[in-house]
Amino acid sequence: MKEDDKEPNGFSKAKHKTEELLENGEKLSKLLEEAKEKAEEKKGKLKSAWNDFQALLRLVTAWRKKEYQEIPWKTILCAASAIFYFVSPLDFVPDFIPIAGFLDDITVIGFVTNSLKGDIEKFKEWENEK
Repeated sequence: MKEDDKEPNGFSKAKHKTEELLENGEKLSKLLEEAKEKAEEKKGKLKSAWNDFQALLRLVTAWRKKEYQEIPWKTILCAASAIFYFVSPLDFVPDFIPIAGFLDDITVIGFVTNSLKGDIEKFKEWENEK
């Protein structure tokens, strides 16, 4: 993640909460499952962020399963934090608020995928090779 990137509102708090999730495999697996279900349910609202979010899910899942470990800790933390932010009902703009509720989720997903572009591309290359 580039140091000069300004994090979206609420993302720093999500990163803090995500750190402990990353240390607990069971909680992380539950988060990933919830995220997959919510993403499928809200696919139409995610629109352009759908593919990016799916890449984040695959990346963190592969890291969790110890299949893909060649990645900086900061990248995993940010990717997992975006997933946590998406799942959390207490994000900066709650999802029940029409339109704006998902715009902040899409903003966070876009911010993270743009910030981690190089690491995500390396992961996709690894996926294609396996």
